[in-house]
Amino acid sequence: MKAGISVSLLLALSCSAVAQGQKISVPPVFNIFELVIKQDKNSAYDSLAEKNITASVTGESGTLAMYSANKKTNPLVAYVFEIYADGDAYDKHLNSTSYKEFLRNSPDILQASQKRRIDVAPQFLADKLFEQSDNTINNFVIVDVKPEFGQAFRHVVLPEMAQSIKLEEGVLAMYAAIDKANPNRWYFYEIYASEEAYQAHRLTPHFKEYIEQTAEMTSYKEAIAIKPGKLMNKGGLMYEIE
Repeated sequence: MKAGISVSLLLALSCSAVAQGQKISVPPVFNIFELVIKQDKNSAYDSLAEKNITASVTGESGTLAMYSANKKTNPLVAYVFEIYADGDAYDKHLNSTSYKEFLRNSPDILQASQKRRIDVAPQFLADKLFEQSDNTINNFVIVDVKPEFGQAFRHVVLPEMAQSIKLEEGVLAMYAAIDKANPNRWYFYEIYASEEAYQAHRLTPHFKEYIEQTAEMTSYKEAIAIKPGKLMNKGGLMYEIE
């Protein structure tokens, strides 16, 4: 797949040296991790994750967003979503003091054998700078698209996401990626200011049109109910693969 890359970054935190409208020649790095927390270690994990996320997003110019969440039906299952400006930015994070501290402490907190990285290629990444509150919610959805509808699905869903982030104040982040091993599988991670904002999103013309147009294009959908942990970004990211 040939990609024409255009990334605009408005990084509002003082640590950032990236200016609005800057273009880069490679897509951002988007990581999705599934982790399993040891019994009775949720509080320790939450503290460790929050410390790493805060230090990384505020202290690393190329770390654009980091989010943690737990599965509602099994809080021992955690998800981490990360976005880096490029591969070099990700490498710098892996060599950072905060990440090394996370690694040192994780054997006591996480089931090492059950850590899973979902290897994905970003298709659409857009967000706003926001301050997390008790009302902030996030969604994680997996969709399998029928092979014959691959391009048609893309041409419907990406414009819908762009409309959502542009027009809806309560839509804080919308990210889409495909599985590198199975390009018919899509992963969507979304953040909303509140449940009310999410329900308002579902009533918009562009969302209803997306549902109607893709109704016959998919073979599988799974909405994984998750509860936000620490959600933090620099804001102003806009990337869409061409």
